[in-house]
Amino acid sequence: METLLDFLQLSDDETRALQTHAPALRQRAAAACAHFEKQARAQQVAGELLEPLGEAALQQLLELHQEHYLELLAPHYTPQLQQRMLGVGQLFHRWGLAPLWIMTLSSGFAADFEMFAAELSLQQRRPLMGALYKRLRRDEAWQLEGYRLASERVRRTLEQSPLRDGLSGLLNLAALQEMLPLALERTRRNHTKLALAALDFDDFESLNRNHGRAAGDSVLRQFAQRLQRALRKTDLLVRSDGDEFVLVLEGIRDISNIAPLLERLQLDFDVPYALSDALFWQCPISMGVTLFPDDDVDAEELLLHARAAMQQVKATKSQREFFWGFYQR
Repeated sequence: METLLDFLQLSDDETRALQTHAPALRQRAAAACAHFEKQARAQQVAGELLEPLGEAALQQLLELHQEHYLELLAPHYTPQLQQRMLGVGQLFHRWGLAPLWIMTLSSGFAADFEMFAAELSLQQRRPLMGALYKRLRRDEAWQLEGYRLASERVRRTLEQSPLRDGLSGLLNLAALQEMLPLALERTRRNHTKLALAALDFDDFESLNRNHGRAAGDSVLRQFAQRLQRALRKTDLLVRSDGDEFVLVLEGIRDISNIAPLLERLQLDFDVPYALSDALFWQCPISMGVTLFPDDDVDAEELLLHARAAMQQVKATKSQREFFWGFYQR
């Protein structure tokens, strides 16, 4: 990291070019940031990368973007700016924005600077763009470092938590046993329904046998990520044991309410899992679902019923129409 930052120090020509053109670039800041806001809001509406951000977080992102634009034109790099870039990377991690987002932002800045420099002579353009690109690479490096630090901190916390699964980062069976009874109480109190689903792969053992434990672990992590993307933030997602996962969906008014989720999951599960750049693996999923309080039993028996429904679906996998089935008394 230090070697990279030494390499990114501005030359005298680059420093002079930045000082010369910074006032004109600052005048472009408002228009550039307005364009970025338009793109960001369009991504939210279209259900793309920024969809999970609420209005408050999006507004903070827009303010950070404007501050960053101006900081790129500052005459000197300070330790305070370095710490701020670390903080921005940590914030992106907390918001669930992938590291690619950091490079995407840099590309946006670079495109605006290139539009400005296009009207300059080659002699003027070269040192200016050299300075700006170095500034962008510098800030990318610190933001990615902040992202890495945040990710490492979360990983350590998860590993130390007795209610977390160390492989997937999801809640574990102990967490389910603690939280499911409380969810059942809320469901009774709110006069709604709760859907409990158990699901696993139809032939996970063959993956471990043919490709090794590391490949199996990779698939489980990918599977957990797909489930997290499909579920609401209020839903409970648990890796209970091996390749079995449990979903707890509260606030259900009718059994038809979960049909869209099942359809989304079907699409996600049809996509093969990457074992390497050139090797992929695909396997059907079986899911059993039971609905509380229609199935009016305690938390422990409710889970047994969901598992029984899952085994029934698995037993009919050769002729079934859907990968899920509901518990029948």
